[in-house]
Amino acid sequence: MYEFNNKPKIPVNVKRRMNIFLLFFVVGFLVIAGRLVQIQILDSEKYIYVAKKQSQSRDIIIPPRGLIFDRNMNPLVSNQYKITVSADPFRIKSPDSVAAILSYIFKRDKNEYLALLDNKNSPNVFLERKSDLQDLNGLDTLKIDGLNIIKEPSRYYNYGSLASQIIGFTDMENKGVSGIELAFNKELTGKEGYLIMQKDGKGNKRPDLSYKQKEPVQGDNIVLTIDKNIQQFVEEELESGVKYFNADKGKVVVLSVKTGEILAMSSYPTFNPNSIKAEDTIGMKNSVISDIYEPGSTFKLITAAGILEENLLSENVIISTDNGSYTVYGMKITDSHTSPSMTFQQVIENSSNVGVSKLSQKLGTERFYKYARDFGIGIYSGVELRGENKGYLKRPVDFTPGSLEFMSIGYQVAVNLLQLSMAYASVANSGMLMKPMIVRKELSPAGQLVSENYPSNIRQVISQQTSKRLTQMFAGVVDRGTGTDARVKGVNVAGKTGTSQRIVQGEYSSSSHNSSFIGYFPVENPVILIAVVLDDPKSGEFYGGKVAAPVFQKIATKILNYAGNNVSTMDFLNVTFDKNLNQQNPGNMDNNGDSKIVPVLIDMDIDNAIDILKERKIKFEIENYIKKDRNAKYVIAEQFPKPDEKISGSEFPVVKLKVKEVSFSQSKTLKVPDVKSMSLRKAINKMVSEGFVVEIVGSGEVVDQIPKPGNEVLSKSKVILFCKNEL
Repeated sequence: MYEFNNKPKIPVNVKRRMNIFLLFFVVGFLVIAGRLVQIQILDSEKYIYVAKKQSQSRDIIIPPRGLIFDRNMNPLVSNQYKITVSADPFRIKSPDSVAAILSYIFKRDKNEYLALLDNKNSPNVFLERKSDLQDLNGLDTLKIDGLNIIKEPSRYYNYGSLASQIIGFTDMENKGVSGIELAFNKELTGKEGYLIMQKDGKGNKRPDLSYKQKEPVQGDNIVLTIDKNIQQFVEEELESGVKYFNADKGKVVVLSVKTGEILAMSSYPTFNPNSIKAEDTIGMKNSVISDIYEPGSTFKLITAAGILEENLLSENVIISTDNGSYTVYGMKITDSHTSPSMTFQQVIENSSNVGVSKLSQKLGTERFYKYARDFGIGIYSGVELRGENKGYLKRPVDFTPGSLEFMSIGYQVAVNLLQLSMAYASVANSGMLMKPMIVRKELSPAGQLVSENYPSNIRQVISQQTSKRLTQMFAGVVDRGTGTDARVKGVNVAGKTGTSQRIVQGEYSSSSHNSSFIGYFPVENPVILIAVVLDDPKSGEFYGGKVAAPVFQKIATKILNYAGNNVSTMDFLNVTFDKNLNQQNPGNMDNNGDSKIVPVLIDMDIDNAIDILKERKIKFEIENYIKKDRNAKYVIAEQFPKPDEKISGSEFPVVKLKVKEVSFSQSKTLKVPDVKSMSLRKAINKMVSEGFVVEIVGSGEVVDQIPKPGNEVLSKSKVILFCKNEL
């Protein structure tokens, strides 16, 4: 019997196709499964990150900048919020409508906005920057897709143009562009915060509450040395003087001679950082440090100081002035006040070019250059602001016939006003050249002290005796010489006039001048210095004594009135806070104010002890001081009354001192710290706090020092810091 299989037979080629399909299916399944394993397990963190990036964003919160104060904690700069409007051109569905709305609100041409919205190369274009909140006029309520409205911190300068060249200003990103805003941008900037935002399918954002917001940290505050009121006096009288004498521009600086603090500094024209205009470029410059000029007769200080310090001539010696005309190497030097001869004193009082040029020959090239350099000419002053021009001082090897004579009267040399003012301040400060200061301290947002600057000695240029003799000479200039218009009622003034021809089209012009006056007061105990320069006065008067001296007089009178006719009451005169003037802080009065306390002088260097006694106006006698060797070290061995003894009564007794010469091994020694690579400010603070006196060469980061780190030296020894821009 036969059995038949009725099952249809699958053709071989169909079977093969089915097997291939099954193989592809299995392979595809395995690929997909593997990919899922990779995505879900192996690379899960990566894809979670990508998903979050698409749905989340981290928006930076810009911190408010630190505030800027004057020396009396008057806020000069504060913060406010401004509005920035930006857009994503890809998401703006109706550019024409949006441009029309913006044009209506901000009063700008509609086509300007259309051009910005047509930029498809950027996901974010700025349409308005730093507008006032009230300018929005309801724009923030329209909820236009792709249009972003951001609140940004911005600067507000509380007194407009007041001290604007010192303070500077910030750009659209709130970063410092000039002045203190630039020099201390890092300290003022603060730390950014952020906020995590959740984005929907349309790109709209809202805060993601599952993430904690990181709050921004406000920048540190900066306290300046300037006094707002003195700055106001300066700016008022400078503007008035420039306009009255029809000058192109002018500049003034006011200093505390004992500390080197800048109490006011201004140039005219100026600018208002709250509303900067295209024509404000000139007014933005701080001409006191950035502009250099040939100083003319104010530079006669160098020759006069050198002659007296070297004991070459006395003030009463007669000098032939050739009736005001003297030829040097075929070049004529002339005087405006002619006479056949004058005393040295009269040469300075009458500003005789002939007399000073002859005195410079007595001093000689090498010594003239030494004193000019020691007074800080041709060297950066070290002020904390950027943009200083260090001027120009020829080296002796570069002198040509006549250079000495013409440099002695203020030609063939270029200075900035701050440099020359610090030189005069050193004369007023017993011959000690100070480093200029514009910043007193840095404070945290909570008001805690971060760092503090102390007055810093640079070098002893001339002796105290020479400084007194020079001051008397300069007092004569104001009493009976070329500077009589600088007299101030109620106070004795010392000063020097200056008039120099300006270079016009490559030649000295007899019709274009710089007119200047630098003076300080009171003569008996100098406190304040004021320097004034007016550029190219065209009112008919051009001599410094007739143009700059009256401006000095008006500023000085206002300062004196502000101080209640006693400048000694002003806080910047209290140098006991100064840790770098070789002074301890013995104090004058005990807690109940009824008795005085004798300062501690034992083991102190004799010169430092004398400085303290003179500062306290205490009379003293030294019983056995014979200075045999100028390099010898003398310290106080005994004193009477004894240290810290309380003295009752109105009159303080004469303090009697005995000194002893000590060797290096007998003296207290200190190990010199390493301050290389530190900022100059931090290096000074460290050296001062450890008991050293600092001399600075250059400015910026410290690159070298003498003595070297680790050396043992006497307490209160000088350490020289060499900084980046001058080694």
